[in-house]
Amino acid sequence: MKTEVRWYRSLAWKFFFRTALTILVIVGALVAVTVVLADRQARESALRGMVGASAVADRTFEQQGRIMDAGLEVFTQYSGNQANIEKGDYASIRDTLLENLSRLSAEVAVVVRPSGMLLSCTTDGAKQDYSDVGIVQMAMHPEEAAAAGIKGPSYRGFFEIKEGAYRGVYHAVSRPLSTPGGSSLGVMLVGTRLDDKAAVELKKVSLPPDRKGDPRAHFGLLSRFSLLGGTVDAGTRGALAARLESHPGFGAAKQAVLEGKRSEPLRLDVEGHPYLAVLAPLRGANAADLQVADILLMPLDPFLAPFRLIRNVILIAGAFGLAIAIIVALTSARRVTAPLANLTQAAVALSEGERPEIPALKGEDEVGYLTLAFRALLSELKAKDELLAALESVRAQESGGGMAEGLHTMGSKVGMSVVDIDATVRITESQAIRGEMPEPQKRTVTLKPGDVFASRYRIEGILGKGGMGVVLKARDEQLDEDVALKVIRPEIQMEPGFLDQLKQEIKLARRISHKYVLRTHDFGESDGIPFVSMEYLKGVTLKQLQQERGALPTGLVLRIARQVAEGLEAAHAEGVVHRDIKPLNILFDGRGDAKLMDFGLAAPVAAKGKDEGGQVFGTPRYMAPEQVRGEQVDPRTDLYALGVMLYELVTGFAPYDHESVTETLRMQLSAPIPKAKEFAPAIPDGLSFLIERLMQKRKEDRPSSASEVVETLKILAAGGSGETRRAS
Repeated sequence: MKTEVRWYRSLAWKFFFRTALTILVIVGALVAVTVVLADRQARESALRGMVGASAVADRTFEQQGRIMDAGLEVFTQYSGNQANIEKGDYASIRDTLLENLSRLSAEVAVVVRPSGMLLSCTTDGAKQDYSDVGIVQMAMHPEEAAAAGIKGPSYRGFFEIKEGAYRGVYHAVSRPLSTPGGSSLGVMLVGTRLDDKAAVELKKVSLPPDRKGDPRAHFGLLSRFSLLGGTVDAGTRGALAARLESHPGFGAAKQAVLEGKRSEPLRLDVEGHPYLAVLAPLRGANAADLQVADILLMPLDPFLAPFRLIRNVILIAGAFGLAIAIIVALTSARRVTAPLANLTQAAVALSEGERPEIPALKGEDEVGYLTLAFRALLSELKAKDELLAALESVRAQESGGGMAEGLHTMGSKVGMSVVDIDATVRITESQAIRGEMPEPQKRTVTLKPGDVFASRYRIEGILGKGGMGVVLKARDEQLDEDVALKVIRPEIQMEPGFLDQLKQEIKLARRISHKYVLRTHDFGESDGIPFVSMEYLKGVTLKQLQQERGALPTGLVLRIARQVAEGLEAAHAEGVVHRDIKPLNILFDGRGDAKLMDFGLAAPVAAKGKDEGGQVFGTPRYMAPEQVRGEQVDPRTDLYALGVMLYELVTGFAPYDHESVTETLRMQLSAPIPKAKEFAPAIPDGLSFLIERLMQKRKEDRPSSASEVVETLKILAAGGSGETRRAS
């Protein structure tokens, strides 16, 4: 069945659509963030400029006051001027003031009598009473000013003329007038008006010059929050005043000025451009009464210009990226999603019972891993099909004679003796080092089919024989189920400490619960004969399969090896080392799954390779070098035996094969590691490399764990290289 997907539901279209949408969202988010950051940065930059300008304006007023005071000091110290003032001649004093006005750096000059009333001035005389001017009162009463913390002899502040041609608010400096004898003649003050001219001059010294093409910054002077003077065009002032009055933050700004603080920035439009406005109080006598302040208007456009450039670049790059994404998506989306389409068709074929071929896909992305996993699944299924066929062939052949005869015609008794080089052996450490085998000690245990053993097990036949004993099929009449009984060889059970060790090993074996491990039930003893009861599984051993088929196909080998490695991984996780991995101890169930059995030699991970009597354990053909030497074993000891078994499965013969046990053990210790690839050229390089790693003489050079071997085998089964190098 072939599946057809409409174009608008295809992964290619979804890939394109989501890519385009993602780019749009990213570009939109970048633009939004840029706008927000630009506005914030522009506000902060403008505010810093206004704060600095306000501080400069404040210092400028102080400097202006010092300049006026210097001229005033010279004028008041001149005796001729004092004489004229003492005479009280209004006209003479006025003429003198007008002649010296430029030297005084002032626009107006006023002489006030000790009573606070006007004596003479350069104005039209509209203001007659100066008793309400703070700097005049300070100069009249310097001792009171000093008590208030204000030092003389000059005083700076502001005063207002409400009528006449000189109407306005003035920035002024005052000094007391006295005769040479010390009698008070009154006070003289000079000042400059806060108007457009003053605002222009203050802008020049406090703000940078306006750049061509940019909106202008503005400076203004306020009294009672009305504009006295500024750089704003006359036609714009009314609209600006209206915007200030209607601004929601203007009330808080005025309150801040009344409290002697700088206001928060106000955002408003001037002449169609965004501006920030900040109000700051001016310092001096009567400043609070007159609510004298300055206002700075800073345009945001110059500060926003770099960010607008960035925004435009982002928009252009986003549009270009979107165009590229469309081209790439339209031209390559199908190619990118083609492996997924292949996997879809393969899954459909697999569901219909077919075994499709999936080409290897390079790359370490999700599709690559999915393809790898699917190939591994197909390889597993193919290997399982092949294995089930092979097992069926073995069962058919043995049901014709060999197995049936072994199960049902074994005679009146079971004889047990040391067997061939594939049998599990127990030899002394010195014998192991020299490669010697102990002489067989033949003893007989009489058990016939039909006998009841240990008052509950009815013997039905023999399943196998080895150096440790005989495995029988029996019926547990108490539980009404079949079991496998491993009856221990009499001469072995007599060895010192053997039974205690066996019990400990059974305890270890019972802890392992895994689908690829045959369960060990219990230990028992009857009539002096120790035995181990195990799960019974009617099946074929890997040894039988190997004898029937010789070298096995690579897919079959990888499946068997992975399942054995997973069983070892479970055993090692429980702290158990098998110590006797070989084809005879691998049994296949009816589904074709491998079961690791016979943990009769199992030991804790930290255990040594010999018992208290100095004996070492294992099957010579599969014993690791450290096992031969009777040294401490660990999970890597089992991995060595797994490597030997893999070599044997892919080549059809053992890597170290000799009819002499002595020579076999010597080869395990010192013979060069043969390369399986030389005798089985069809196997993957990765599998050959893995076998070589597993068979390293030094434990440290082998894979660190069974789990590492499992992962490598999975990659190999999926068609990968599987060459996981050791860390140096």
